[in-house]
Amino acid sequence: MPLNFTDVSTGDRIGSTVLARNILLAATSEIDADLNKKIQRVKNWRKDYLGIYRALAKTEFYQEQNGLEIARVGLDQLAKAIRDDQGRDLNQIVEAGWVGDAQVETFIVSGIGPAQPLSVAGISSLTDAAQIWSHEHLAEPGLVGAFKFLDTHKKLPIAMDLLIALAGGAEYAPTKNWLTVGGTVAVVARNNPARWLELITHARSSGGTLLVPVLKKRVPESAISLTDEAIAQNAGLDICEDSEALSGWVAALSMTRKERIVLGQYAYAPGAKHILVQAVQDALAAKVCDKLPANRVALAWLATPTDSTAVPAEVLQDSLTRYASRTPAIKLRDFVLGMRKTKGEFFETRFGENLALIDPTSTLQGSSYALAKRSQRWRAYLANSQGIKVSYAIAPPAKTASVFSFRVLRATFRGAPTFGVQAFAVADANVASTALLIRDLHGPMQARGSTALHTETAIHGGLWRMIYLPKSVWNKATVIGWRALLLAD
Repeated sequence: MPLNFTDVSTGDRIGSTVLARNILLAATSEIDADLNKKIQRVKNWRKDYLGIYRALAKTEFYQEQNGLEIARVGLDQLAKAIRDDQGRDLNQIVEAGWVGDAQVETFIVSGIGPAQPLSVAGISSLTDAAQIWSHEHLAEPGLVGAFKFLDTHKKLPIAMDLLIALAGGAEYAPTKNWLTVGGTVAVVARNNPARWLELITHARSSGGTLLVPVLKKRVPESAISLTDEAIAQNAGLDICEDSEALSGWVAALSMTRKERIVLGQYAYAPGAKHILVQAVQDALAAKVCDKLPANRVALAWLATPTDSTAVPAEVLQDSLTRYASRTPAIKLRDFVLGMRKTKGEFFETRFGENLALIDPTSTLQGSSYALAKRSQRWRAYLANSQGIKVSYAIAPPAKTASVFSFRVLRATFRGAPTFGVQAFAVADANVASTALLIRDLHGPMQARGSTALHTETAIHGGLWRMIYLPKSVWNKATVIGWRALLLAD
């Protein structure tokens, strides 16, 4: 079922650039007249979009109601602007699946191994890991308290949660660690027999339970039960192509299972398709929040540190102070390399809180990435304001295969530690992100307002506290890490 971008007012098909402009115009029309006019005047969106998102971030956090209204309107426009060939928008597609006949069969894969605690290789405890990362300016200090909570509470009731992992087969998704600690996870991933069999095999040896979706039309009529190989051969849902069936499966799980539904939204796709998969995820999130009581649902994301955002003023002040206190040798090196001091903007919110606007974004990620990731933050804050548990975990850059398949990025991340930015090993990043998910689900709920939801426990890999202007770092880091252009290390 192909999905298309459309103009909400005319129904005409449009591209991703027009879509983004339309959404931001609608979202700011009643909130910030000056920003709205600025959006209207942009002539080269792909060149100037980062400045728009930067200004939008300041408006969002100037006062809580700004951010909530921008989120409400922006997400509503996003769902209405994506339609199938029948003219149905995402809200209608998801509703049809929710109330329609079930199209998916669930196969249960039970583990036979013991549940194992999460741990970071070479570090004695999660608390110690958080202290190291915070000391090295790779994570925010609040992470220490979050991980200390987990080290103190060894037996949290994760059996009371059903994690529905959208794109749960992705390398960075928490699926395997969730199974390792004994949790139950329903995975949404495309049909790929080899990957499904690998995941099923992991589940069998774990202490957890894996729920596997198979479209009923793919289930052999004579089959009472299937082997793991047969399940893997037929398993899978495509988030966009099977969005209606997916909605029906989420509905069925929410009605037949007693656990709290934790909707984990981990899908990524290159280019404009990222907007599509994110929009489907968000429509499902909106539906789950609408259909279930607040205490029966939670939402989760692996959020990006590469988005312009508001942070406590101390974050930017720390960067400026460390820049000023560089040794003479480092100052000489920086002069030779042409390094520039980080920028940011201190500002006071309507209610007197001191914040700073930071911008660790990169044009390499593209404007579709910016809209997709910003819409996640919108939903996180909106759901939090409705009393729904949210895990909006800022996750560090990681050495995933998808990232390190690009030689230039390999070189950049190899040289980046010279300037205070660290890409995490995938295993470490995954453990840290899963730990944050468990803490957010079973720890105290975040207070409304301000920036705590995304800043308190952020693991940003140094991007937020970098003392240099980001765009002065990347090409220098690539040169320093030149060996990675030739070697996959």
